[in-house]
Amino acid sequence: MGSGDLNMKKSWHPQTLANQRRVAEVKLKAEEEAQRAAKLQKELREERQREEMDRLNATVTKKSINKLDWMYSAPVIGVPQTSDDLEAYLLGTKDAKNLIRDKEAAESVKQPDAKWKTGLFAFSNRNANNERDEMAKSLEDPLAEIKRREQAAAMQAMASRAQAKESKEKRKGEKRTKQQASSSS
Repeated sequence: MGSGDLNMKKSWHPQTLANQRRVAEVKLKAEEEAQRAAKLQKELREERQREEMDRLNATVTKKSINKLDWMYSAPVIGVPQTSDDLEAYLLGTKDAKNLIRDKEAAESVKQPDAKWKTGLFAFSNRNANNERDEMAKSLEDPLAEIKRREQAAAMQAMASRAQAKESKEKRKGEKRTKQQASSSS
């Protein structure tokens, strides 16, 4: 009889190679997780030190470090707006549509065709949606093609029904004439 340990053949035994491999993988993952956690803690400490230094510098230089200043400042691009306009908008007494309309009107007065001379539209055609282009688009549209085919099939079915009806009436007329000719003779 064999002198081998039968427990070595069990799946739960700690000395089997598969179980030892699993234990090693779990230990490796735990080490990697611990390294990641240590790295995150180090970054957090460094960030807090930077923020503390920024606060100290701000108190010395009397400069605010509010990161949300951009939200409350006037927009840089476009038509310069007065603080009264912005305040009226924030209070709800002036509508945003009016502000946009006023801005567009001021831009159109300043530069009527400037957008066509520079930027993305420099080489494009102003009359891109003329009748010929719209006709070409409608001819190439697959949905329009499907609808045209459906309409053509419906018209053909109606025409074939009308032809069948006419031929049926013609045959009835011929039968009547034959019956009348045979009955009269």
